[in-house]
Amino acid sequence: MTNLTALKNIVNYPLSDAQAGQKLIGRGVDAEGEYSEAVNGSRAFRLAYADTLRMLVTMVNLSQSGGSITAQNMADIRNTANAIYREYGETLIGEQLSTLKDASDKW
Repeated sequence: MTNLTALKNIVNYPLSDAQAGQKLIGRGVDAEGEYSEAVNGSRAFRLAYADTLRMLVTMVNLSQSGGSITAQNMADIRNTANAIYREYGETLIGEQLSTLKDASDKW
């Protein structure tokens, strides 16, 4: 099995090869390389998995998902990705918004 197939199987949500492959390549994982236990446990593959979950959380519209993904599922997906990001010191999903500051006193 290839790394691409493994990632798509682990995510278990319909993604194109291009979408999943982009996340692998972005982390330096050969999409067509042979998937193994070593690859599965590698920083690069785990972060590619988290990146794919981040993409999923930001692209899926719950009202159009046909009921296959609930708000709780989305929270669980985000929490899984954030646990991996936290492990490697990466920016968490939602942290980008935390840079917004109250500037109402400037009006």
